[in-house]
Amino acid sequence: MWQLKNFNVDNFLANYWQKKPLVIRQALPGFKSIITPEELAGLACEEGVHSRLVLEKDGEVPWQLSYGPFTDENFTSLPETHYSLLVSECEKWIPELQELVDCFNFIPKWRIDDLMISYAPQHGSVGPHIDEYDVFLIQANGQRLWSIEQTVNDQPELFADMDLAILKEFSADQEWLLEPGDILYLPPKLAHHGIAVGDGCMTYSVGFRAPAVSDIMDSFLLETSDKKLTDERYHDVALDIQRNPAEIKVEDVLNFKSMVYKLLDKSVELWPDIVGKLLSDSTLSDDVESLSCETIQQAADILWQKHPDSKLFYFQSENQLSVYYNGQVHLLEVSDVNLDFCKTLCNQYLISVADYYDVLPQSAVTLLLKLINSSALIPVLDED
Repeated sequence: MWQLKNFNVDNFLANYWQKKPLVIRQALPGFKSIITPEELAGLACEEGVHSRLVLEKDGEVPWQLSYGPFTDENFTSLPETHYSLLVSECEKWIPELQELVDCFNFIPKWRIDDLMISYAPQHGSVGPHIDEYDVFLIQANGQRLWSIEQTVNDQPELFADMDLAILKEFSADQEWLLEPGDILYLPPKLAHHGIAVGDGCMTYSVGFRAPAVSDIMDSFLLETSDKKLTDERYHDVALDIQRNPAEIKVEDVLNFKSMVYKLLDKSVELWPDIVGKLLSDSTLSDDVESLSCETIQQAADILWQKHPDSKLFYFQSENQLSVYYNGQVHLLEVSDVNLDFCKTLCNQYLISVADYYDVLPQSAVTLLLKLINSSALIPVLDED
């Protein structure tokens, strides 16, 4: 079980989170990668795994980017230096890594995106760049030299005709050499560059979701449309007969804006669903073994786990609990039992139905069976 050391959560949240970088020396003393470079390469060859190779040189073009799944030939033909292999969502494929992600539960769970593992030999990097999200960079094996520039403008110049958004100009004003067990936190929009020092560099990156306004508006329109609130049509204010027929007047523009304001007023009660469905939205892959259950009695005999793609969160109001799962919602009455059940579903990787067999009200049983029969919960397989 991993636990962060040499780290004050209150100080971090008050002074560093989304404000400035922080190096946490030996935050995970004795930490070593639980996957070898060869195993990471093997994972990158699997269908459904999001993986990338970045060649700084010796490719067809500078900073050549290619996507997996890869083959053995892709790896045997690599140069000795100046490349990086990156595999995203590793916590889905290596369940033990979920415990590492849980070290960062002082940030809301719905903010966490994924855990990415990168491997690089000497000089391997993905170039100086800017991310739109927070990230904790955990050094697992080898060394990596991280440098940052804090004075980049809002619209930095990038190299043209590249698949990667690499900064054309980068002048570091701070740098740190990370050893295994060290962690570097970087807030969004901070220019940074990480270069492997020596061979065998492996870095674990815990990244955080940052939905764009466009994502929020998409969810807003889906929810309001479902409730028929977007069906209202434009209607004119009093028309001025002296106007030019081709002119769009200020009054017309204000009339359009007022329709949107009215829609916002009408949708106040929908915002928990707008946010909850957006944050929990996920498509479940069908390459796992699932089971169907008709009763809680059947479910109680089985140990369950979350589908690797499942996202479950809850919202508590005065009168009800809204449980959001993979873009859907189920309502429960507010009670100690239901709240405890919600917290278990949303926070735990393994779910024992037997713990709730005799106490769950019917609405919670209905939710449980929905999760099982939609494959949001899947059985824990006996490896023997």
